[in-house]
Amino acid sequence: MADEDQQHGSTSCSNSNAESRCSSNVDNLQKETDLENMKDGWLMKRTKMSQKWKKQWFSLRKSTLFYGDDVESATKSICLTGAEIAEADIDKKSFAFKVTPKGRKRTFFIHAENETDQQEWMQAICFAKAASHQGDASQACVVQ
Repeated sequence: MADEDQQHGSTSCSNSNAESRCSSNVDNLQKETDLENMKDGWLMKRTKMSQKWKKQWFSLRKSTLFYGDDVESATKSICLTGAEIAEADIDKKSFAFKVTPKGRKRTFFIHAENETDQQEWMQAICFAKAASHQGDASQACVVQ
C-alpha cells in the first residue's frame, strides 16, 4: 500500500527510552481535562485506500492523536508512543509530515496549510511522544 511506503524527510523525532502503553480509548478524548500536550485543528490526511487528501479534524491528547471528519467524530486514533515523526515528500505537497506508530506497517501522511502549522503540529506531537516516556515533555524534539 502506498501509505506504507517509507518516504524519507529531513526532520525526525526518535526516543529510545522504554516502551510505554498508549490508550486509544475514545473516552480519554472526552474526559481529558489536563491541558498538557493538547492541540486541535484542521489538517489534511492522505486516505489509506484511495490515497486522496481529505480534510480532517485532529485533536492531540497526551500520547494519542485523534482524528475524524469533524470535532464530534474525531474518534479514530494514532498512538504516538514509540512512533516515528518526520517531514514527508509526498504528492508534491508542501508542509507534509508522516507519523508511523511503533509496531505498525501503516504510515499516516498529513499536511498542514503552512510551514508554521506544520512545525507547530510536529513539535506538539514530538512533545507528546516524549512525555509518554517520561511523564513530562523534558525530552523535546528539535524540529527544523
